[in-house]
Amino acid sequence: MRGEQYTGEPVTNNSTSEAAPTETPFRPLTRVERRNLWLSEYGDQDFALQMWVRLVELQDLEIEMMLQMNGLLVFGVMVSTQRYAQFYIDLNEELHREREPETADALREYYMALVPPQDQPEIGPEGLPVVYRYIHMNDVTIMSSGHKIKVPYWRGKIHEVDAFVVGATAGE
Repeated sequence: MRGEQYTGEPVTNNSTSEAAPTETPFRPLTRVERRNLWLSEYGDQDFALQMWVRLVELQDLEIEMMLQMNGLLVFGVMVSTQRYAQFYIDLNEELHREREPETADALREYYMALVPPQDQPEIGPEGLPVVYRYIHMNDVTIMSSGHKIKVPYWRGKIHEVDAFVVGATAGE
């Protein structure tokens, strides 16, 4: 029926003796829809940076790196999500365990949930390669317009990285 628009109201099925409203049931994404979603997300990624993050995650490597992000230079050592999470778990244990054990437990659960499983396959449940979304670094120096700030650990969105250099240091 050309020209009709969806009004948001349930459609009445008059083909049976009972006029029961039928709603559009939930349907999983088709293979083509999943592929298109993955391509739109993965297409914005730097494949080389994805490869480095994957190596660090799978082999628990530490790699010196410089990232350029929105005019900032971020120098540090890329580390696995496990090392990043463990730093904050240990820190929060020291800060909260005695006086606020519920807070320490909640923060532990949060940081442990960030860590990908050891047996994470290369191909995700959608049948498409896994995309890493965050990069983790320690011994970080962030530079902007001649200003420097040092932080012990840092987490950033991979899709926000404009450029990267492996082996670069901040040079004291």
